[in-house]
Amino acid sequence: MSLLFIRLGCIAAISATLGACSTLGKDKSTEVDCGAIQSSCHHGRFGLIWKVEQADGKVEADSISGTYEWRSGRSGPSQAPEIAYLEVNSTLGPSLGSAKRLGEFYEVRAADGRVYLAKNWQSLFDLMFPVELPAEALVQWMENPNPDELPALPANWAWENRNGRYRVVFVENNTSGRIDLIPRGALRK
Repeated sequence: MSLLFIRLGCIAAISATLGACSTLGKDKSTEVDCGAIQSSCHHGRFGLIWKVEQADGKVEADSISGTYEWRSGRSGPSQAPEIAYLEVNSTLGPSLGSAKRLGEFYEVRAADGRVYLAKNWQSLFDLMFPVELPAEALVQWMENPNPDELPALPANWAWENRNGRYRVVFVENNTSGRIDLIPRGALRK
């Protein structure tokens, strides 16, 4: 079985278990104050399209589209740990995953009680998406979606910006594709 199918199977399992996360009670001590000056809270649409050329010459292609919600900042005084939260939902409705950073702790929490801990954003993105994405650059963009200050990307990756619609194109080993990011507006508490 190809690595792509294994990753898609993992996404399906995570999607199934995270679907009910939004119905669970939220911990007020770890919520971002979107009204605070140094917060970043917005939502929008995304699309991820990719193709993988196999060693035998066959090409596998797929796509995912949906919505995202990003919140980052602090929950209280300036010495409180920084919090960041990303939720990604498919166009069809189910959650593709949610990731949270609280200070130096990173986690994906499933509705069935399972918690996946990670050491950084890249580890969380690797659990949530079927292709390896440059997590640090995408998180920097989420924190500040500024068309004049786009984060640096790895080699073979490039930003495009057309009227507030962002595209990241990539060719990495035998995988190529693009990510479309369309911010829709600020979130308020």
